[in-house]
Order: sequence, then structure tokens, then C-alpha cells
Amino acid sequence: MSCRIISFATQKGGVGKTTLLMLTAAAIHNRTKKRVLVIDCDPQRSVKTIYNQENNNDSYDVFAFNWNQPKPEANFEKTITLAEKRYDVILMDVPGKMEGKEIYYSVLISDFLIVPVVASALDINATISFLKKIPPIREDKMDQGFPFEVYGVINKKDQTIEHQRLKELAGIGGMKLFYSPISNLVRYRRNISTVHDITDSSIEKDEFNMYFDEFMTKCLL
Repeated sequence: MSCRIISFATQKGGVGKTTLLMLTAAAIHNRTKKRVLVIDCDPQRSVKTIYNQENNNDSYDVFAFNWNQPKPEANFEKTITLAEKRYDVILMDVPGKMEGKEIYYSVLISDFLIVPVVASALDINATISFLKKIPPIREDKMDQGFPFEVYGVINKKDQTIEHQRLKELAGIGGMKLFYSPISNLVRYRRNISTVHDITDSSIEKDEFNMYFDEFMTKCLL
């Protein structure tokens, strides 16, 4: 299988994009034999910061890419070309804005786009605005003969009625919703790591394991 490139992106902060990416990367790293690279394109550099703090050779690899450098598009293309030769999976933490070059080029080279969605009026509206800007990029990919899928992951799920509205997002920008949601559990924030898996993979009914199995089926198998 050739290298798969999967971007995690959203237009609004606070929806758990980086946390979900890191939990997913750690699970791939610990549960498979795949070589994993995370490209941290977000200006906050959250993944790179935690990676440096842990400073452990047992983690997946992390590379921080600066979009404010001279000729960022050319350097980004070189980075991806080199990375595809060394890794089986590349996950990208994409900056949360649509007006710059970052989202366009990040999505354009991706095979899959993962969009965490949260049930609040502000988050839903921001997600709809974000998804409506994806089709032109998708068309560019299709014109070049590349497949591209957009998946929404319900994040920070609770029992409020607002979660019924999330079904309205399905289909916008071609997005398909995962059937496995992630709850707003403290363990996800407390145990975030570039080294350790969030849970025992043998616990079948664990919600993260259910999400991860679906992720693997849709994106990596």
C-alpha cells in the first residue's frame, strides 16, 4: 500500500482537532507496524510541543512545518515528497483558517480529510461554512485523477438535544459522518501523548476503540 495522507482540519478552535489527531496517531503507532509521521502545520505547535516534552524514541515522528517561510508551497511539496518515501501514514494538523494557502495545499495532497464536529450552534455554523469551501479543492483533486473523502467525527458528544442537528451536516461538502462518536471525556485530554495509547485495544466496547476500528477501515485498510 502506498503512503496515505490524512488531514485533520476545522475552521473553529476548541473542537478537539489536535487531540483527536494525536490519539489516532498514537493508536496507529502502537497497534500496527505502520511508520507514522505527524506534520504539525498549526501555528500553536501543540503536537510538536508535547513531542519535545516527552522526548522519547518510542513515539511516532513529528515534523513542524512553517507556512510563513519563503516559498512555502515549494518547500511543502518537497517535504511531502520526501516523507512519502519514508512513511506509511502521514497525519497533518492543519491550521484552522480558510483564507490562507495552508488549507488548500494541505487538503489538495490529502487522501482523506477528517473534520471533528461538535454540537453547538457556533461550532455547527463554522463547520458548515468550512465544508462549503471544500468542493472546489475536491474538484481540483478529482480533475487530477485522485480520490478524496471527507469524514466527520462527532466529538465531545453528550446527551443534549443539539446533537440531533449534527445529522444535518452529512452531505455538505461531500462529508460523510462516522457512526462512532467520541464523548467529552477527561481521559482524552489528560492522557494525550505521542508515545502511549489511550486505552487497551482489546476492550471491544471502548468508544475510542470503536472509533479507531472505523478509522482504520475507512482510511487505512
